[in-house]
Amino acid sequence: MKKLITLLLFPLFLQAQKSKDIFTPEEIRADMAFLKKRFEKIHPGMYYYMSREAYNQVYDSLYNSVNQPLSYLETFRVLSQLVTKVKDGHTNLRYDKKRFDKKNAKFVPFYLRKIDGKFYLALNYSADSTIIRGSEVLAFNDEPVGQLIQKLKVFISSDKDNEHVKDYYAVSAFPTYHKRYFGEVDSIKISYRLPKNDTVFSKKVACQTNNEIIKIDKKRYKNLNRPNLSLKIMDSVNHIAKLDITSFSMSGKFLDVSEQKFKRVLRARFKTIKQLKVEHLIVDFRGNGGGYIPNVSRFLKYLSPKPFTLADTIAFKKKAYFAIFKPYYFGPPVTMWVGFMKRDGEFMYRVNKRNDRHKPEKQLAYRGKTYFLTDPGCYSATTFTLSMAKDLGIPEKIIGQQVGGASWGSFAVNWQNFKLPHTKFIVHTPLMKLNHRLSNRPTNDFFIQPDYEVNRNAEELLKNNTSVIDFTVEMIKQSKAMQEK
Repeated sequence: MKKLITLLLFPLFLQAQKSKDIFTPEEIRADMAFLKKRFEKIHPGMYYYMSREAYNQVYDSLYNSVNQPLSYLETFRVLSQLVTKVKDGHTNLRYDKKRFDKKNAKFVPFYLRKIDGKFYLALNYSADSTIIRGSEVLAFNDEPVGQLIQKLKVFISSDKDNEHVKDYYAVSAFPTYHKRYFGEVDSIKISYRLPKNDTVFSKKVACQTNNEIIKIDKKRYKNLNRPNLSLKIMDSVNHIAKLDITSFSMSGKFLDVSEQKFKRVLRARFKTIKQLKVEHLIVDFRGNGGGYIPNVSRFLKYLSPKPFTLADTIAFKKKAYFAIFKPYYFGPPVTMWVGFMKRDGEFMYRVNKRNDRHKPEKQLAYRGKTYFLTDPGCYSATTFTLSMAKDLGIPEKIIGQQVGGASWGSFAVNWQNFKLPHTKFIVHTPLMKLNHRLSNRPTNDFFIQPDYEVNRNAEELLKNNTSVIDFTVEMIKQSKAMQEK
């Protein structure tokens, strides 16, 4: 009978373990120690942006503050601070997908934009369409938006603790970070003012699933979407076109591991650019968080006047060797040791000696003037592209806002996701350090700055346009007019 009862209760015990809501101080502290030790062993950027001494002070403070049991979400907030303090945009903490990332999870249906210290509604995916785009949002559940945004920043990692990036994502990805802080909620109260109206309205609206949001997006905001690699003529008289590159990833449906689709579509776009005799090409990188690195060279080949090499050095910690080159792989664990023969302390690295690995495109080369649009959402492969292009002298001007990634390079290429033993949170960490091949290395320009800073404004939310594009087109037209005089 005892055995029968045990067998009947065991599945319930396993379920309770899977859905654990409370963690003891001992469990949390053990995971903190495990996390720090693993970072020190394999993370190539540990103590790069923040000294060991400064990090240890943060660690000790958090460690000592955990003196009572914490809920699942409270624990996530504490451990997130140890991850974001590495100050690397590729490093983050994730919770169990079965718990909060389930298929039908609900999200707050509002996307925001910060303009001149105030917060405005950029997209409304609730069923209530009377809360219009451009409304000033004052509070959610009676908590001021500015105060709420500050809370959400605890989850956002950025290179060198870039505050522009933290602000950008806490606001533009508000539904995602709200769910990380508060968990899944069925509804939310929004307090707002309609444009040109001083009356404060408050409404409680239902949260939406991703599928529901997609349906509303196609119906309500179809004209605002920016398909990746889409090309649009902005001014046919002045031969101005705009190419949107919203991601450096675009794969075909069938095992397109080398992303040949991106290559094919990109070539088709530059073929059209040549046919239309475009003289001024605006490349809109805003919101592009990166993607497949080989696509960087595929793009730059059409614009570069000379051969180039992307990476200067690639390095990783010796203790991360078998995390990158698995022992059960055939060949790489042996051959890669030869490929990374140089040593520098705890690092193994290699240097690319050639300066001409990638040759410029011949048939469809673009030699007109190029203008890049940027914002803090430009990161990883996108920052790589911008840094290389600027070094090669490609863009006529960079317009918009400071980018999110460091100019020198990043911690990227290979990653490991490891699970914390007690809380089961997933830690996403890069394993390699990648230095860009830059002949004119930036000194004070740690983050690429625009030649012309153009910020978003409230008016464009009402007119469904973008100030940075209008600015760039007008700048080109004025420049042409001056040359003709």
